[in-house]
Amino acid sequence: MNSQTHIRTRPLLRSNTFARNIALPMNDFIAGTDISRQLTLLEKSQWWQPEELQDYQNKRLRSLIHHAYTNVPYYHDLFRSLGLSPSDIATRDDLVKLPVLTKEDVRKNPGKFVARNIPQKSLIHQTTSGSSGKVFEYFIDRDTLSISRATTLRGWEFAGYRVGDKIATLAGSSLLPENVPLYTKIRFKFSHNLPLSSYNLNSERLNGYLQQIIEFNPRYIRGYPSSIAILAEHAIEHGIDAINPEGVMTTAETLSKTQRETISAAFQCDVFDQFGCFDGGANACECDQHSGYHISVERSVHEFLDDSGSPVAPGENGHIILTDLWNYAMPFIRYDAGDMGVPADRICPCGRGLPLLERITGRTAEQVVLPDGKRLPGLLLTDVFEDGDVVTAIQDYQIVQEKVDEFVVNIVQSDRYSPDINNEIQKFFWGHLGRDVEIRFNFVDEIPRTDSNKRRIVICKVKN
Repeated sequence: MNSQTHIRTRPLLRSNTFARNIALPMNDFIAGTDISRQLTLLEKSQWWQPEELQDYQNKRLRSLIHHAYTNVPYYHDLFRSLGLSPSDIATRDDLVKLPVLTKEDVRKNPGKFVARNIPQKSLIHQTTSGSSGKVFEYFIDRDTLSISRATTLRGWEFAGYRVGDKIATLAGSSLLPENVPLYTKIRFKFSHNLPLSSYNLNSERLNGYLQQIIEFNPRYIRGYPSSIAILAEHAIEHGIDAINPEGVMTTAETLSKTQRETISAAFQCDVFDQFGCFDGGANACECDQHSGYHISVERSVHEFLDDSGSPVAPGENGHIILTDLWNYAMPFIRYDAGDMGVPADRICPCGRGLPLLERITGRTAEQVVLPDGKRLPGLLLTDVFEDGDVVTAIQDYQIVQEKVDEFVVNIVQSDRYSPDINNEIQKFFWGHLGRDVEIRFNFVDEIPRTDSNKRRIVICKVKN
């Protein structure tokens, strides 16, 4: 399937004056946020030269470090134990003087990470659960909420979106949380966002969603790539071609080549993948050049480290270590949220000065362990499912490493499946893992999802 065949030329960027200049500031006034002003800054700063962006980032970093040392017990004690003063962390290059922070470090004594000069009433409680399903709790403030929303909106603008455009969101609880406050429900209504739950996507529900989307006529569709791909496949199978948004924005899961092509073919538009980590302040989004993911360096510092803690070279896979430059309520400095990616050393042809993330290689928990002790991004093993006869023979799959020398491939097969597919997958796996590794196949009716209904492609059960 050639995704480029159906893609329409994206129109010139529009200006939605009322939504951008009246509705959004009014929302800020009601909610006590500052999204409109921050978005204005980000719309300008994306065109700054890399040196200007670096200066801005370092300035915010110095302010954060001084605040953390003065007001956050954990960092005050840490600096004193290391014999450091705030002036020792003047640029992002100086961050290597500090240790990497993990979720477990925070869980041991969360109160020590909360700034003493932030009023209790200003703390906004947040929770997240990664691939482990273990809930992680932390606090943010209104400034963090504002910049997070502003960077999200700017990332959407890379796809041509303008504030006030209609969006249909198909996702689970990470994007469409349940039991939200009345204010949030009202904001969804007036922000022209059609929420569609990705749970229980049976034929009847998919038919209903397609009809709702046709009637709603959104400019954009956003959500989990696996869920949108299921919707797209259903539309193709039933000959439904009346949904023609200007773009589809995917996030919260790793977007596969097949999913991108299926979504693009079904809705006759381009697909823009996006990456975010709210607890760490990460934000990186594709523009229409698809030359990588633009990193929002105004929002946070992104480091890419190997297993030993040393920076990786451009083009190499590394742990994404984050320093949120805006969360003064509960600062996370050099925070490892468990994501991995490959940095690039080029500038996008679009002309933005923002540095690029080459690609997302998944979660740390998705790395597989080789018999010699080395680790391999598990998503490399998924390439065999994206081409040739395999892509049409398998409806869904999941790779589980049970032991160092034992892998189980869970497969939802189509009517084109044959024993030859097993041999092709096994040969591909052996090429990456070695022939001493046992590959077992398990045929199932469906692949289980996480509590937030995300699709886990690779699961490694081997402990360090």
